[in-house]
Amino acid sequence: MKLRNILISTCLVLASLPVAGQVGEGCQEFRFRKDSNPYLFLDNPAALSVFHSHFSIAEASFRKDDGGLISLTESPDSYKAGAMTESYFGVSDKISFHGKLSWSYLDGKQMGGQILMDPAFNPVNFLESDPGTVGGRNREDYSLLGAMSYSINDRWALGASYEYSSADQTKVKDPRFSSVWMDMKYKAGVCFRPSEKTLLGLSLVYRSTLEQLKGGIFGTTDQQYFVFTDKGYFYGTMDELAGDYNKISVSSIRPMKNDFYGLSLSAVAGGFSNELEVLYRSGYYGKKSSGTATFYEFSGLNADYRGQLLARSGADIHRFVLDASYQLLANDENLFEYVTRTGENTEVQYFGKNRISLKHLLEGGLGYEWNKNAGGYLPSFVAGVSVRGTANMNSAVLYPFSRRDDIYKMSVGAYARKNLETGKSIFSFELGAGYRSGFGSASYGTFAEPSATSIGSFDDYMLRQFEYDTASAISANIGIGYTIRITEKFAPCIKVSDCFTSLLAEPLYLSGRIRNVALLTVGCTF
Repeated sequence: MKLRNILISTCLVLASLPVAGQVGEGCQEFRFRKDSNPYLFLDNPAALSVFHSHFSIAEASFRKDDGGLISLTESPDSYKAGAMTESYFGVSDKISFHGKLSWSYLDGKQMGGQILMDPAFNPVNFLESDPGTVGGRNREDYSLLGAMSYSINDRWALGASYEYSSADQTKVKDPRFSSVWMDMKYKAGVCFRPSEKTLLGLSLVYRSTLEQLKGGIFGTTDQQYFVFTDKGYFYGTMDELAGDYNKISVSSIRPMKNDFYGLSLSAVAGGFSNELEVLYRSGYYGKKSSGTATFYEFSGLNADYRGQLLARSGADIHRFVLDASYQLLANDENLFEYVTRTGENTEVQYFGKNRISLKHLLEGGLGYEWNKNAGGYLPSFVAGVSVRGTANMNSAVLYPFSRRDDIYKMSVGAYARKNLETGKSIFSFELGAGYRSGFGSASYGTFAEPSATSIGSFDDYMLRQFEYDTASAISANIGIGYTIRITEKFAPCIKVSDCFTSLLAEPLYLSGRIRNVALLTVGCTF
């Protein structure tokens, strides 16, 4: 906590410093200016060395979500408030900084099902056994980013960045589960500029995540509650929420730990920006000590590519973006028993491990945006389209059973935004529409004739999540905004938007057909 407070204070002080030697520039909206810079598209901190100006943003937002068209991690009735600030600034011709801070608070009702904060992140998950035990959940998130670059000369630069995020989530109805999340990412980069419009970069990456999980019963303590361990697409075993020897404990914290090691390659050629990051992953669930069990061990590989092409035609900017990722994630279950010898403490004795699940995840997206008359604070008109696809292929082996699940999803969207400038005021009007759908299948198999077993499928949750992922739905959104340019460098704004989503047919397993998200944002660029 002391380290985090020091880092946050340092970023705030640096963000408030005047920028020495800064060249005066016309004011542009923060996100538009960032997206229009091919070097700021990169995550390599050394690429900041190309930037020597200063622009910042600060925002506060309030969001209201309603409707039963939700995944297992969402609420049909929730409120979310948040605030953020972000800044790019060049202190001198040698040193440049990038800083970001954010906070959000979620109050969700009728939440249950998944217990972990982000089930898709882990190869093993936990669910409440009774869908009727839903209740309120509160979640608070914090994040911090600090990056710095130093130019050695006109061609070479070094950089380093640190990202930290934390969250805590609590369910306020029995069975109660509390989670504390921490995510740290370090990058050390170098870049080389063979010419004014070309950059090549390399950065080393280390990331560490930790989610600490604990269960609790504070009401009718004589009632039994059970937790379903999802070892492969809602296929697994059931444990009672009691004592200190099951998957989730009511008396001690269980850590879910992951470490990532790898590198990132960056390249810019004119308006064409590219970045490829490859990380090796390892992790475990359970506490590593002689008296407590490590239940699972993970291994995998993450590969992510991001690309952007900026093409200028007179005063217009055409922006093309492409991203693609591949994730391989394997889960091994340790075989062990608790041994208590006379006069000694209980110890864990391991005798091997079994590969129980393997996950392949492919994702990709392609987008195009046209910014007309992009020389002012905002383009006079913006229009864009995007398409995205996902292939999630899972296999699980819980002898004598096996399972295979394949889910394929696709979404398309389009939007248009008109910005009307009258004097110092800018009025913005936006319309958008989208469509999503998917398909998939699940198959079972056996290696031998099964006897009495505790292995089972949680079909209620599986069918709800499958319908959410694959059912065809359309969406429409509308937004209005107002910006006033008080000075050349200071422009407050307010935005109101609403997005409505509906399934094209009545749901079979979901609790509702529609979803509505209303958002209010107040902020300023400076």
